[in-house]
Amino acid sequence: MTYITESMILECYEAYKAGRRECFPKGMNETSAKMTMIWLDSILRTYKPYKRSGSYMQHEVILKKIKQDYGNEKARRAALARINVAINLPLIRLLKSYIDPAPSGNEK
Repeated sequence: MTYITESMILECYEAYKAGRRECFPKGMNETSAKMTMIWLDSILRTYKPYKRSGSYMQHEVILKKIKQDYGNEKARRAALARINVAINLPLIRLLKSYIDPAPSGNEK
């Protein structure tokens, strides 16, 4: 069994961001790579739920990159696209932290 790593996810993300819709990171099987690219499209462009759960790590890595690269609102929309298909409590908590972030303390 091959495990999907953070570097594989980031390689797919960078390929997607660069406009490439195919990416086959070393060690990732072709089916997983294709599903990852469809998953990225669902959270970065269409915002339609894609019924692939994905791991906590995958969501954590991608949402952090989306927030860094595109800002809070895009990360929020990506999390909203995933909340209805999240299947475990830690992942639901992670998604909710992007949907409804805690106040930073800077508000007056």
